[in-house]
Amino acid sequence: MNATSARAGSRRRRFLLLSVAGLLVAAVIAGWFVTAREVPGGQDRSRGDLPAVHPVPQHAMSQPGESVPLTGRVHVVAAPGTDQPALDALLDVIAAAGGTAEVVAALETPSEGSSAVYLGLGGEASPARSALRALGPERPEDGEALERAEGYVVATGKLEGIPSAVLVGHDGDGVFHSVQTLRQLLKAGSVPALHVSDWPLMETRGVIEGFYGTPWSHQARLDVISFAGRQKMNTYIYSPKDDPLLREKWRDLYSAQELTELQELIEAAEANHLRFTYALSPGIDVCYSRDSDLEDAITKLESLYGLGVRSFVIPLDDIATKVQCPEDVEEFGSGPSNLAKAQATFLNSLQERFTAGKQDLQPLETVPTFYTGSGSNPYKKQLGRLLDPAIVVQWTGEDVVSHRITRDSAQAARRSYGREDAGRPIVIWDNYPVNDFSQDHLFMAPLIGRDADLYQSVQGIVTNPMIQPYLSLPAIFNYADFSWNGPAYRPQESMDAALAQLAGPDQQVQAAVRAFVDLNQDWQDDELTPSAPALRRDIRQFWSDYDAGKAPSGDLLHRAELLQKLPELLPRMAEPGFAVDAEHWAAAAAEYGRGVQEAIAMLEAARRGDSESVAESRRNVNSALTAAGARTQPTLALGVVTPVFGDGELKTFLEDALRRAPGT
Repeated sequence: MNATSARAGSRRRRFLLLSVAGLLVAAVIAGWFVTAREVPGGQDRSRGDLPAVHPVPQHAMSQPGESVPLTGRVHVVAAPGTDQPALDALLDVIAAAGGTAEVVAALETPSEGSSAVYLGLGGEASPARSALRALGPERPEDGEALERAEGYVVATGKLEGIPSAVLVGHDGDGVFHSVQTLRQLLKAGSVPALHVSDWPLMETRGVIEGFYGTPWSHQARLDVISFAGRQKMNTYIYSPKDDPLLREKWRDLYSAQELTELQELIEAAEANHLRFTYALSPGIDVCYSRDSDLEDAITKLESLYGLGVRSFVIPLDDIATKVQCPEDVEEFGSGPSNLAKAQATFLNSLQERFTAGKQDLQPLETVPTFYTGSGSNPYKKQLGRLLDPAIVVQWTGEDVVSHRITRDSAQAARRSYGREDAGRPIVIWDNYPVNDFSQDHLFMAPLIGRDADLYQSVQGIVTNPMIQPYLSLPAIFNYADFSWNGPAYRPQESMDAALAQLAGPDQQVQAAVRAFVDLNQDWQDDELTPSAPALRRDIRQFWSDYDAGKAPSGDLLHRAELLQKLPELLPRMAEPGFAVDAEHWAAAAAEYGRGVQEAIAMLEAARRGDSESVAESRRNVNSALTAAGARTQPTLALGVVTPVFGDGELKTFLEDALRRAPGT
């Protein structure tokens, strides 16, 4: 999506994994809290003191009984054929807890003082399902979890005389998700007595690398995939706008080296239970009626199918709004309605010819040329009437960058892109926190403005992140929470949990991360996401105290000191990529922090009548302003830009201080 043109002149803003560490970080995330959520259409059965789990489960409760230690000898009971990534992840959890795992197909003579973890599918004859039944009568929510795609149950109790945890999934995805929940439930190496029954509310939950600008590195993609898998997402869409082989050179095939890297991404996605989706964007110069172009598209998709890709999107966004080549004009006519006719013909032929004989493909998806707004128009009517009803449409909401997406709006979009007698399946391509239209900014506010019951109208939602992959992880965490269980999603709780996980257990590092993120809240032009809210509060308090003739509280000075330490503290995070992405913003923030400290000293000196100190501090403030305003952040097409944050609050404070001090 070309958010640049959509936003030009319309707003005041100038808008831009991880195998994260440590099983004990889960306790740092939000401490221990009462999980109590009302499940849509059901009873509030989720009660009890449990560690924070994200995404929030549909049902989770503590129960009487002893905890299950994973610090000693642990029998892992897994039938042959148990999902290997889930088993590997479980062994990692046990090793990180300090335990020694022994994988067995059945538990016959458990060692004294040992514990057990049962892992497997929820089929009637599976050992894991039998173990779950042995813990007690099956609960209604367990049945629901094990009947739903990606659902799972985690329960504890005593089996064969030893403390045991049972992890059961509806399918391989569910088994994998159960281990991700177990990872977060550990406290001091033990799983508390509990019962979790859980499943996702949205079918599609993931990340689309769909921005303009410098594409992510191969390693960053691998790290994002790993992070998304841990947060129970299931989709990664490869669609970087500046990969020429997706758009400008879409007919060209990948080189051997490029295919090797794509193969690694596909395998990483599979290992993390994500669907790797490839997006081919031929719309810039395709001739929809030309057989050779259709053949080229099929050949390209076949090359990816041969690597193991089973999910494809054909984006037709950000292109001319009428057919271009003479053959298309002759075949379909001109105008938006005839563009829809041409595109439907091309997509239907691609669907029919490429999918023939392939039983393992996901439904084909597309991004229409008119991909915003819920209302109908001639293009949407024609597309809805002619396009194969099985083809899924990706939609961005009422705008290119939609500050609000409602259930009613999504329902209307389903009708607009569908046939009169049936709506079309919709996946939201959500342009947050993408910053390609404002590459001097970062957007790190929590995800807000999406209806909690949006899952009732759409098949799913994918987040389009920033050019900076590791700085996008907090928002990806939010989307994982929201798409799994929208009614339980709490934006600030989710953001706090994400930042704590990325920062690691060091309290000073966590404070630095929070201060950095606070500077980069400026996304929506409304009261829900004020720019730099904590900084604003400290600045308001400072001026209030100063104008009243009182000694300032010290909060602003403390924040200034913390900002100066960002270049030192951020590299100590559990996720080191965060600091690399933040380097130039952190350096500029440190200069502003120095400037604020000097400005406060300047104002204090002015009150004392110390003109010499005022003059020295004034020089230092101006020096900090100059350094903070330097162009340091490279971009793909815009040259080197100045990192901007806080919507100018820091700069404004320093300028105000200079005006208030004598000698201006």
